[in-house]
Amino acid sequence: MPETNDSTHTANIQANGIPTTEEPYYAPTFPDGFTDTLEMSAKPKQLQEYPEMELPKGNMPESYQDMPIHSSGVLLLLVLSFLLVAFCYRTGRKYFNTIFSNIWSVKRTKNHLDDHTANETVTMIALLINTILMEGIILFCALSAYAPHLLPPGISKGIAALSGIAALYYVTQLLSLKLIGYVFAKGIETELWIQGFNASQSVMGQLLAPIAIIMLFMPEHNELMLFIAAVLYIIARLAFLLKSFRIFFNSFFQCFYFILYLCAVEIIPLIIAYRACFLTY
Repeated sequence: MPETNDSTHTANIQANGIPTTEEPYYAPTFPDGFTDTLEMSAKPKQLQEYPEMELPKGNMPESYQDMPIHSSGVLLLLVLSFLLVAFCYRTGRKYFNTIFSNIWSVKRTKNHLDDHTANETVTMIALLINTILMEGIILFCALSAYAPHLLPPGISKGIAALSGIAALYYVTQLLSLKLIGYVFAKGIETELWIQGFNASQSVMGQLLAPIAIIMLFMPEHNELMLFIAAVLYIIARLAFLLKSFRIFFNSFFQCFYFILYLCAVEIIPLIIAYRACFLTY
């Protein structure tokens, strides 16, 4: 009887849904192991029936063009030049106010307002350095487009060399002006002459700056930019030529001074610059 009561009690527990301590049993699906073939509902396909994967197509590779805009040295010089001019403008604003009058004025009397400070001199030097650098960049872009065989290896070296030639050209003109003024003119006339020359060069450098930037970033417009740069250079030279004429042409005999100026400042420096380019390259 006790055994019967225990069996009945166990059956009642399982019937009431109370979990027991017995482990569940799962019947194996393949008791005899996997068969050699499996029945599939889909019909097997041959390899050639599957779609081929398309390889991704990219753009054709382009050769790397060694341009001035890709040179960190050129960009650094350009930024430093602009920062130098901007810094000097803060302390030498007076020179910017008188720069256009220096191009045209031939006033031989001076007063206390005509005295130039050291800040104005530093500003003028900064503007001239900017002019020399812009000329070097424009010359480099021009030679890169039309005569690349004349350029030395390396963009930074090429621009530095051409900027050096531009600086030598400026110094040669300046020394020629001072020599002619010392020999044939008075001190005030020489000073007016030098002021007009430096002012015309400074203004030309500011006008050449956007042209140089366009030639660096958009070389496809080099031909148009070179034409505009040549026109600006001619205008600057004509403005200085007109002031020189107003300073020295007081009598017919002083026409001889004007001829000396044309030979010493406008012709000889060009010949020296040409020879320097020929010897350098």
